[in-house]
Amino acid sequence: MSGEMVANLALGGIVGAALGAVHMLWLWRAAARFGAGGGAAGLLGGALLRLALVLAGTFVLMRLAGQPGAALAGALTGFTAIRLLAVRRARKG
Repeated sequence: MSGEMVANLALGGIVGAALGAVHMLWLWRAAARFGAGGGAAGLLGGALLRLALVLAGTFVLMRLAGQPGAALAGALTGFTAIRLLAVRRARKG
């Protein structure tokens, strides 16, 4: 593995973890609002905005990375790690 590939994997992991954290926090708040009597339209609108945020962040990462494939692999790993942590935290209560 070259130094550039490791740097792109690390950059992707950091960006993916940040995007995953923002996504999960936003989802957590939307679910709490929905549970408190909020409408389904707000939940759906939030889902579309979360999707747009993650896609835009991934697009910017791919444009900046020297090796986009490595950066994407790192981003998917970081995003998935944050998602797994959030699900584990939610199940524990």
